[in-house]
Amino acid sequence: MSLNAKQEMFCKEYLKDLNATQAAIRAGYSERTAYSTGQRLLKHVEINARVKELKAKRAEELELDAYWVLKRLMDISNRSMQAEPVLEWDEDSHSMVHRGEYKFDSVGATKATELIGKHIGVFLSPREQALAQLRIEQMKRDIEIKEKERDLKQLEIDRIKNPNAVEEMNDDGFIEALNHEAADVWDEEDRDE
Repeated sequence: MSLNAKQEMFCKEYLKDLNATQAAIRAGYSERTAYSTGQRLLKHVEINARVKELKAKRAEELELDAYWVLKRLMDISNRSMQAEPVLEWDEDSHSMVHRGEYKFDSVGATKATELIGKHIGVFLSPREQALAQLRIEQMKRDIEIKEKERDLKQLEIDRIKNPNAVEEMNDDGFIEALNHEAADVWDEEDRDE
């Protein structure tokens, strides 16, 4: 079953502020019943799927992912922990002088650290921590793949822009040999045990 025009509009409006009531009103549903309509629409399987699809598309276009969020939280936590000197006006020198005290944003640091902890599973049961660790490792692999893909695209762009400036990269078998060597080392370790 496909969505009608009003339901599609609701999905797009919902993404603006994630407020189902306001999205229902903006999509043309009755203001009087907007709250219940919005809640009902969000439970609709096709609408829920479309909202997820639109969110994923938006995140991809903005290049937002868990790595980006964690990096921002780390930056916020680190910035919040930076001690700033407390200054006060000195009448004698007619300038701001350091009092010997420092302040920092403990609320920002605590919140950012808490969100990071929740994401990486610090506050989870051992089973949930193991699952979270697997997700983190998968995200790291995904990031590594994305970075390599980006580098390859950039290399291709550089080749197109200036074919003489970029040396031709030939597969000399180094990576394959390295992988083979690593496999041999692991096999030897397994035999030693």
